[in-house]
This record gives sequence, C-alpha cells and structure tokens, in this order.
Amino acid sequence: MPIYDAREFFGDTDLLVSSNAMGAALAKVLGHKPMALMRGHGNVAVGSSLQEAVYRAIYSEVNAHMQLQAQALKGPLTFLNEVEGAKADATVMKTISRPWDLWKAQVVIE
Repeated sequence: MPIYDAREFFGDTDLLVSSNAMGAALAKVLGHKPMALMRGHGNVAVGSSLQEAVYRAIYSEVNAHMQLQAQALKGPLTFLNEVEGAKADATVMKTISRPWDLWKAQVVIE
C-alpha cells in the first residue's frame, strides 16, 4: 500500500489535504491503487462509486484490526497474492450492495 507523507511534498503541515496541490500529490501517490496510508492521519480509500470507497474504508479498518490480532498469536500469516486479491475484489464488488444497504439503514438523520 502506498504511503502519503505530506511532509515530503510540503514540509510541516497540519496533515490535512487542504489544497489542490496537496490533493494532486495524494493522487500521484495513490496512482491506480484503491487505498493509501496517510502518515500521522489514517488512510484514504477511493473507488469507482461512493459505495466502493466506503466499503474499502470500513473494511480496511476491520482487516487491519484482524491482522494485528493474528500477528499477536505469533503464528505464520499467509497473505493473498495479487491474483487472489483481484479475484476476491471482483467477488466483493458483485455483492457490495448488501453491506451498503445495511450501513444506510443504520444512518440516523436529524
């Protein structure tokens, strides 16, 4: 996963992407990747739809916590290879409306 460090491009900042130049730098770091880590800030997820970007944002957090728990067990971890990742992503994108509908139902608008 690419890492965006605003300091590399702009020196000391408040870590927020708050200008067109900063957005362009982040986009360059992302390239064609669906996500990037942002030093001192968190992550950014993109997608071809809002549903896809939200799915990636939520599940990247869930999966990161699961990975930390698995690493704490000190056993070997076997990650998906590129082909497995692409196949898993294709399957998820076919069913993305299921979690999206659940998340929409949980939103409270006041």
